[in-house]
Amino acid sequence: MSLDHLLSVVLIVTAAGYLLLAARLAGASKSVGVVPMAVLFTVFGIWVAGGAVELLANSFAMFSVGRTGHFIGTALTPIVALIFFREYQQSRTRSSTLLLLSIIPLISIGLAATNVIHEFMWYLPRANEAGEFLTRPKQWGPWFLFAHLPYSYLLIGFAIFGLIKRSSAVPPAQRRGMYLLAAACVVPLSSTLAYDLGFGPNTVSYVPFFFTACLPAYAWLIYGAKLFDLAPLSYEAIFQNIVDPVIVVDDHYRVIGLNRGAERMIGRSESQALRQPLDVLLDDHAASIFMAIQSNGPQNTIVANGRKMLVQVSEMRSSRQAASVVRLLMFRDITDMQKTQVEANTSDNYLNTIINHSGNGIVRLRWIADEQGDRQLRVIFANAAAGRYLGVDSKSLFDKQAASVIKQATAGMDAHAASDVAQRFRAAVAAQNSLDVDVMQSEQGEGRWLRMICEPVGKDIAMTLVETTDRKAKELQMETIATVDPLTGVLNRRGFDAGAEQRLANCTDQDSGALLFIDLNGFKQINDQFGHEVGDEILVKAAQRLSQALRDDDIVGRPGGDEFVALVSDVNEIIAERLAMRLSESLCRPYNIGGQSLLCPASIGLALYPANGRPLSELLRQADQAMYRAKERAHSLDDTGARELLEKAS
Repeated sequence: MSLDHLLSVVLIVTAAGYLLLAARLAGASKSVGVVPMAVLFTVFGIWVAGGAVELLANSFAMFSVGRTGHFIGTALTPIVALIFFREYQQSRTRSSTLLLLSIIPLISIGLAATNVIHEFMWYLPRANEAGEFLTRPKQWGPWFLFAHLPYSYLLIGFAIFGLIKRSSAVPPAQRRGMYLLAAACVVPLSSTLAYDLGFGPNTVSYVPFFFTACLPAYAWLIYGAKLFDLAPLSYEAIFQNIVDPVIVVDDHYRVIGLNRGAERMIGRSESQALRQPLDVLLDDHAASIFMAIQSNGPQNTIVANGRKMLVQVSEMRSSRQAASVVRLLMFRDITDMQKTQVEANTSDNYLNTIINHSGNGIVRLRWIADEQGDRQLRVIFANAAAGRYLGVDSKSLFDKQAASVIKQATAGMDAHAASDVAQRFRAAVAAQNSLDVDVMQSEQGEGRWLRMICEPVGKDIAMTLVETTDRKAKELQMETIATVDPLTGVLNRRGFDAGAEQRLANCTDQDSGALLFIDLNGFKQINDQFGHEVGDEILVKAAQRLSQALRDDDIVGRPGGDEFVALVSDVNEIIAERLAMRLSESLCRPYNIGGQSLLCPASIGLALYPANGRPLSELLRQADQAMYRAKERAHSLDDTGARELLEKAS
């Protein structure tokens, strides 16, 4: 193999790598900037593939194809990179702008493909004295020098400059992704610039080899550094999405900015409020705000919409001495909070009555030191509903350890699930985090589902128990509707696939089993001759025979029509054949429906795992093919029995 052929193989593998990255990106994530990045990698792949074609070219026509691939890359990379950088910064590019930006690149590609006619991109000759095709001509054409070249570098330079410039407008933790993006452009941009300036050989386009070197770096950038998990959110976006109203004023107390919360508070848009004096904008309510500015402390005020607000003032000064002062007025709505405080202070007994008669179980836990000084989390309060949900008298819960309460709440769960809830509770308490988990409590053999919510309240832990038994029953009913065939009662396609895939995923390499694919022979003729009611009855009876012939833990489903499937676990080849034979014999028996004896035997395909594969899709394919061989054999014989209707996958 010559060096040119070896280098071509390297470039082809590189191009495939970029195209694979593009496909993975386009199909695996919906993050900001993913689609333009996938397009950019596709352009890189075309560019590198063009370099491979140039190396392999033994005719000018083939070499021209490679050159066109090169110019597709150089023409489209700047514009796609610009769109990617803008979208990564959460700035959309309008279709009309994209169309205008694409004019020069598309013209460049067309001129490169037809350059032999007009020589606008580069001047001939096409080869040197040794007969080698020139990847970089002795002299570039006018369109390349005065349109394509400056436009491409200006566009990519503008894109990188905009990316770096905008980095100051995002939080520091998110700047890393923007700097990584800018750094990722250095190597391919530098190599392309060196190539265009005439450095290096003129019979080999070496830029694609720099893309080969960059491929692992790009892969790391996406999957190692998780670039798209760091999509930046600008300070402006954060400012606008703050729930509390914020107004920014200059040193003359004129409004120079406000967020959406402030717009709602004053009932005016930002454009209407800008440059308005604060006392004019807030009218009678401005006095308390000026008091807050002068005192540098929080101040209560009532704004135009009648809500009581707590206003806090913060000053921002530039490092430049001549800079003016900018003040941030931050408002916090305390109307509901004060109303609640007043109501709570009015009657503690009323509040206690509400808690004790609440339909939700409420338990208060506190750290209490024992005689040895060891701190334990114990119950200091439990209302009547908590005792009812936990199956005990609420008074008996007092001073119980938290572990005992958790054990009581998970009494209806298996040991593993109960232990998991207890561990999650301990972790949440240690980290002072909230916990929201479903538990099952068992009282006299009857299970009761509870939603247990634990939240830190000061130094205590507040536990709320909400009964969700009815909701759980509805969820189970909806799951059954979604996964069970309503006619036969066995699983439908969705339910079978989910159960079978889970069963196969839990198998070890030593586990074995079988998949049966069953198709009722002559069902369509019976359905057409005797009607759908008879056909449905046959399907129901066939499903019953199928379930009776197999074991309780085998997974049985009806994908549709007159087809059934069954996954049989923990059996070897001999036992699987016996089960399949027993099933075939059962389905060969006549169906007595409406006083008529109808025959509807079934062709059965048998696939074994791991012998015939492990993925469910492969087992279904093998068993389906075997079933069709059995069906064809049945058509060719006048008298078929259970043995002839069974076929193993090869």
